Amino acid sequence: MDDNRIGDQASNVGKEVKSGIAGAAETVSDRAGKVWTAGVEAGDTIRDAAIKTSEQVSDAATKAYKQGAQAADSISRNTAEQPLLALLIAGAVGYAIAYMMHSR
Repeated sequence: MDDNRIGDQASNVGKEVKSGIAGAAETVSDRAGKVWTAGVEAGDTIRDAAIKTSEQVSDAATKAYKQGAQAADSISRNTAEQPLLALLIAGAVGYAIAYMMHSR
């Protein structure tokens, strides 16, 4: 009779261990799913931010290019209209650069 009781207790302990392992596995699986979901959401957020940033950089580059082209046109037009003044300004800029390099 004691053998049956010991066997029953061992069986009960085995069932409790199985139940505990199953519960732990379920908890781990649930948390892993939550971590996976959080990772996917973070990836989506980063991707969206990267897309928005690239659009802003592209817009800024386009604007800078257009302004540079307008400035080049303006300088070209002014140089053609007043070549002597343009030559004097270029000489002054060249002299200033040479003076700064020489003073080092």
